[in-house]
Amino acid sequence: MQKNTYSRSVKNFRLYSFYNLIPIGIIVLLDEWIKFIALKKLPAEGSLVDPGLIAFAIHRNSGIAFDVPFKMPIIILTSIVIGFFLLKIARKNFHRHPNIAVASLTIVIGALGNLYDRLIYQFTVDYIILFGRLAINLSDIVIVSGVVWLLLASRRNKAHKLVHPNEL
Repeated sequence: MQKNTYSRSVKNFRLYSFYNLIPIGIIVLLDEWIKFIALKKLPAEGSLVDPGLIAFAIHRNSGIAFDVPFKMPIIILTSIVIGFFLLKIARKNFHRHPNIAVASLTIVIGALGNLYDRLIYQFTVDYIILFGRLAINLSDIVIVSGVVWLLLASRRNKAHKLVHPNEL
């Protein structure tokens, strides 16, 4: 069996990958602070006359993605179950595929921001209105970024498995 001569660089890469979670956590904390201020200062979305490309107003999202209506206990339970599976994926891939683990944790961190809103306000606070129709917040951006990252990391992992040097 061949010894891994780059074990130190793999550990450094794994550690570096997990340092990415610090700014992601800061973004979600910033998002919660913005939501708190926005609830006091911004107008309701319905009061916008011509929102244009981007506007800042409060949209109370009591459903899930794209305002699809569901009862709050179902949304919270679903969020917890999905979060559990993402944590399981992160744990499973921690050593061999840190990008997959960090991407999974990114989704969890973003979802925690929106879950906090649901528990405290009974709705998710969206304050960025795009094209007069799409309402989002920074936690949503973190979640979508994590999903894209997870898809890319998983695809890259599959490509490496297909042409792994030890198998040639």
